[in-house]
Amino acid sequence: MPDEVSEELENFLAEVRPLANIRWVKFGQFHITLKFLGELEPGVIARVKDSLAPIKNFSPFNINLSYIGAFPNLNAPRVIWLSGDEGAKELTQLSKRVNEILFEDEELEKDTKKFKAHLTLARLKGGVLPENLVRKLGTVKNFSWQCDELFLIRSELTTKGPIYTDLL
Repeated sequence: MPDEVSEELENFLAEVRPLANIRWVKFGQFHITLKFLGELEPGVIARVKDSLAPIKNFSPFNINLSYIGAFPNLNAPRVIWLSGDEGAKELTQLSKRVNEILFEDEELEKDTKKFKAHLTLARLKGGVLPENLVRKLGTVKNFSWQCDELFLIRSELTTKGPIYTDLL
């Protein structure tokens, strides 16, 4: 996500964060995950990097994120996310291609979950969202950009939140 779009999203979240005490994604950590790989040995990471290199350069496409949702749903949320229709097909195809390439490696577990293109905004342990937060989330504007890069990211969990490092 380009910096200017991240800043627009951060401005929206600055209005939303005070409405609920939940774990909001911090500025600079906004991303769309195509595939979560979990803990990997260094040798497997090297093979993953080599395997993904050929698809790092793909035809750019537009993404427009325009609505809020939650897993499993807004009535019992564990993850609040931002999604949209434009770019969803391309992200799904890219995710499928990543899965096909990676699961030629016997050490990686096949992903059977259906892919839902989304950008995580917050994580919570469940419960009901305050009505004023739900109303404010419903006012989200469109966040658009051209997707032209694929990254392999290491996520190191710390007490202050995740630290992301680009590996590809």
